[in-house]
Amino acid sequence: MAWWQYSILGAAGGVLVEALALFNSVTIWQKSRRTPTGKLKAARLSWKAYVDVLSHAWLIPIRALLGAAAAVLLGSTGQISGAYAAVAFGFAAPTILAQLGSVTAVAHAASGDAGTSGAETGQQPGHWAADPAEEGGTA
Repeated sequence: MAWWQYSILGAAGGVLVEALALFNSVTIWQKSRRTPTGKLKAARLSWKAYVDVLSHAWLIPIRALLGAAAAVLLGSTGQISGAYAAVAFGFAAPTILAQLGSVTAVAHAASGDAGTSGAETGQQPGHWAADPAEEGGTA
């Protein structure tokens, strides 16, 4: 697939997240209009008390952009392939990008900081300690 296809599908996944959030708010509003037996209450709140239109208006394009970015990033580097994966990663974009930002190597690369080298930490280049005993800790 081309990068622009990943972009469209990822954006669709991002919009889908916000559509589900909107659906959830409307569902809560619908339930608040009824009594436990299912009859409509005499006094009902407006849907605007449950749906924050302004926040949804802001979040739809933001989530679409994040979804598109995540899908293009992962699709163009060969990490994912196919429409389903692009939509899924667009859907999960905020979580994925937050996790990528918390990885030390990625955080250092993104900030332009070289970080600590293997020589400073006593580790071989490319070595990931599997258990604390390898790093001199106790298990």
